[in-house]
Amino acid sequence: MTLAPDLPAAGAPTDDELAALLRDPEIRQSLAVIAANAPTLAVLASMGSALLQRSPEIVDNVNGIVRDLRTQVEGPEGAGGRQIAQAISSLADLAPVAPALAARKETITGFLDSPILQPEIVEIVGHLGEAALAADQATRGRQVSPGGVFALVKRIKDPEVQETLAFLLEFATVFGRRQRSSSATPPASAR
Repeated sequence: MTLAPDLPAAGAPTDDELAALLRDPEIRQSLAVIAANAPTLAVLASMGSALLQRSPEIVDNVNGIVRDLRTQVEGPEGAGGRQIAQAISSLADLAPVAPALAARKETITGFLDSPILQPEIVEIVGHLGEAALAADQATRGRQVSPGGVFALVKRIKDPEVQETLAFLLEFATVFGRRQRSSSATPPASAR
């Protein structure tokens, strides 16, 4: 729609009012910012228009996702609702422990950041635990005699025992070295 130069649109400023507005430094500065950002504003307007054109499709997709999530959560005959209630109940059971955990936040964070949780170390500790459990099950409640010195020497020649002894000796060496170097440095609590 075009307007004739002598017929201003309803509510539009007249030439005198427009000239008065353009004399205001704030308005001139705002117009300069708008003019400088015209390409960006055009892109935003184009994106907004495209978004509005696709809005029915977007809303349908979001509704579909929400419907799928509800089906997964509620499951057959509301099973998901029971699971959510159980999860909330479990969290409520943890509430009394929260202050104690918060008081030990630095210790817990230090543990979580420590090397003890590296996958390789967790695997080694797991192997140690499995071996300890198997040895406990094999010897618990039984009268076990390792035999004399010759029986022990014979067991030491077993390749699996040799590997374990090599591990224990290397562990003792490395652990002793670390203990000695850490004893030279005062613990964090003493600093």
